[in-house]
Amino acid sequence: MPFVAHSKHLPKLDRIAILAATILLIFILARFIKFPAQEYYLPFPGAYLSFHLNINTIVGIFVIGLTSSGVDWLLREHPALEGKFTFQHWLLPTLTAWAIGVALIQQPLGLLWWIGFTLGSSILILIVIAEYVTVDPTDIRRLPASIALTAVAFVLFFILVFIVRVEGMRLFLIVPTITIASGLVGLRTLHLQLGGEWAFLPTLIIMLITGQITSAIYYLPISPSSFSLSLVGLTFSLTNLASGILTEKSRGQLIFESLFVLMITWGVAINMR
Repeated sequence: MPFVAHSKHLPKLDRIAILAATILLIFILARFIKFPAQEYYLPFPGAYLSFHLNINTIVGIFVIGLTSSGVDWLLREHPALEGKFTFQHWLLPTLTAWAIGVALIQQPLGLLWWIGFTLGSSILILIVIAEYVTVDPTDIRRLPASIALTAVAFVLFFILVFIVRVEGMRLFLIVPTITIASGLVGLRTLHLQLGGEWAFLPTLIIMLITGQITSAIYYLPISPSSFSLSLVGLTFSLTNLASGILTEKSRGQLIFESLFVLMITWGVAINMR
């Protein structure tokens, strides 16, 4: 069938099922695989950088590779793709699969594990479908799909920041981790909001500011939830500000919206225990 404007293409259900089932099967098998943890050291002048290799690390690597290649395989059949790159569509499904994996691996096998497994697989399928919809700029469902993907991006960013904070990562590791994550979330969000345009310079500014604020609040006696919410609010406000400037939105309204979101999120974060 020829491609027409306002088309409503959807990925083949059998391909989605294969992708989701394969990824989640890895998490099931990980419950029964015993792998002794290994620790490696990289020497630097006056210090050692340690790396831990365990079953969670191996599963994470497999999930990243499998999800990105699986999403590419799924999107290649979209008639509007026309040989374009698909790497921008890999990020959120990969982060979603990673977040699901972290939750499932840490949760003991039982009713809650199976509820999380079912819910996680449903979310992953919906994210993949939303990414498929956003391939076509003329699809009338692109706007709600983009909004859903943006929301998921910041939720995943919160989860990532929360986990690295709970794990007690040192400053020289946590700053680049959060900085890169904020850049990926900001870049994907701006790409969606700008209709497919890349905004590398604004993303770089978002990364620099987020990295600086992360360093500033790292040693504050706040909970991981407060720490995570503060950085999510900052990244969201900066992304909203960049999007508004690039789309020539009213400066007064733009500054008010960004500051309002920042004040609300930081106010809640300060009062969290």
